[in-house]
Amino acid sequence: MTSTVVLGASVVWLGYLVVLSAAGIAVVAGASWCLLDRPTFDRFAGRLLRAWWRRWAVYQRQWFDLAYRAGLVVTDHRGRSWAPKVLRVSSSWCWDHVRIRMVKTQEPGDFEAVLERLANAYRARRATVRTLKPGVISLDFQRREPFDEMPVPLPALPESVESVDLARLVIGRTEYGRDFALDLLRGLHILLAGATGSGKGSWLWGLIRQLAPLIRAGSVRLWVIDPKGGMEFGAGREMFHRFADSDETGLELMREYVTTLDARKEDLGRQGVRTATASAETPMDVLIVDELAAMTQYCTRDIAREFEPLLGKALTQYRAVLGRVVGAVQEPHKDNVPMRGLFPTKIALRLDEASYVDMTLGEGVRDRGALADQIPEIMPGVGYVKHDGRREPLRVRAAFTSDDDIAALVAYCVGASVTPIRRTEQPATPPRPRRSAIAEITEADIEQIDSFDGDDEDHDAA
Repeated sequence: MTSTVVLGASVVWLGYLVVLSAAGIAVVAGASWCLLDRPTFDRFAGRLLRAWWRRWAVYQRQWFDLAYRAGLVVTDHRGRSWAPKVLRVSSSWCWDHVRIRMVKTQEPGDFEAVLERLANAYRARRATVRTLKPGVISLDFQRREPFDEMPVPLPALPESVESVDLARLVIGRTEYGRDFALDLLRGLHILLAGATGSGKGSWLWGLIRQLAPLIRAGSVRLWVIDPKGGMEFGAGREMFHRFADSDETGLELMREYVTTLDARKEDLGRQGVRTATASAETPMDVLIVDELAAMTQYCTRDIAREFEPLLGKALTQYRAVLGRVVGAVQEPHKDNVPMRGLFPTKIALRLDEASYVDMTLGEGVRDRGALADQIPEIMPGVGYVKHDGRREPLRVRAAFTSDDDIAALVAYCVGASVTPIRRTEQPATPPRPRRSAIAEITEADIEQIDSFDGDDEDHDAA
C-alpha cells in the first residue's frame, strides 16, 4: 500500500515537472522565435496573444466600472442593472477596435456623448464611434500616432537604370517603420483618393522620382493630364512624354495614348510576344490623371462620354504591353470614378466622408480599421493602402517632395538646369519629427487584424 502511494506521488511529481518543463520550453522557444523572426511570430502566434491580453486585461476588466461611471448602465423597473457587452477586441499597431452590443433602448449617440471620458479612461489619444449593425457599435481608440515621432525622409534618387525595380518603388514608410513601395509590375494601376491638401502630390511625385533613371533612358514614358491648368505638374512638363493642362487637351492625349498602345499590342501580337519588358523599344507608358473627376464629371458631356471608354480600355487591355494608369480624385463615388473597381491598388488619404473610405478601398475595409476619414489635416501624406487579394489595409505615409526636389528631378531627367519653383502655401522642407523605437517594428503586424472573439449575447446582468 505504501509503495503504491509513493509510486502515485512520484507520478504526480513527475507530471508536474513535465508540465513545467514543457511550459518553460514553450516560453523560451516563443521568445527566441520572436527575437529571431518577429514577422512570422506575430502572424501566427503573437497576434493571438496580444488580442487575448488586450481584451481581458485592458478592456473587459474595467468595462463595467467605466460604463457605470459614464452613465451607460441601464436600470429597469425591477432594479436590475444592464451594461453594454464587450463582444470582441481587434487591435492594430495604432488602434483598438472594441465591438460593443448595446443594451436595448440605447443608441450610438449615448456613447458619443461620453466618448472623451472613455478615451481618457483608457489612456487613448482619441476615439470614435461606428455603427456596425443594429444594436452593435465599434468604439475605436487610437493608442498612439507613430508618424508624430517617426521621420519619413525622401528616398534617395536611384542612381542608375539597374537600381530601379519596377516591382518595388519606395516612396515612404509604413506605420511600423518599414519602407513602403509601390508595384507597377504586379500592382498594375493605382487609384489615389484624398481631399484637398491630403498629400496626393507627394505620392505622385514620389512615384515619378523613383522612375527617374528609366525616364531619362526612355524606358518609361509619362503621359500626364493635369486639368487644373498644370498647377500641380506643370513644373515637370519638360520630362513628360505628353502633357495636357485642360480637359480638351486631356481628351486628345487620351486618344493618342490608346492609339499608341493599340499599335504596340498588335505589333507584339504578330511577333508572338506575350509580355513586354520595359526598354527604349517597348517603354512602360504610365498615364497619370491628376483629377479624374475633371475628365469624367466636371466637363462637357461630349468629353466625358468619349473619355470614359478610352480610360476603361487602358485599364483592361494594356497590362502585357506595359500600359499603367495612376488616377487621383477627391470624391471617389461612382459618378466621378465609374471604373474604380479596375484599379488593383487603391489608396485612401484623408477623406471628407466616412462612406468615401469603402468607395475607395472596397466594401467593409473601413470596418477593418481603415479610418481615412479620421486622418487629421495636419498629417498630409498619410493614407491607407489596399491591394487586391489582401484583406487588411496598410497605413502608410509618403515622403514630402518639395519644389526644389521637383526641380532637381526634372533637371536629372532632361539633363538641363531648371530653376526651382517656389510656392508660398507650403514649406520647402517638412518638419523633422522626433526619432522613436517604432522603426524597429515590422510590417507583418498589419497583415492580419488581431482579434479575440467573445460570445454574442444580448447583454449581461450586473
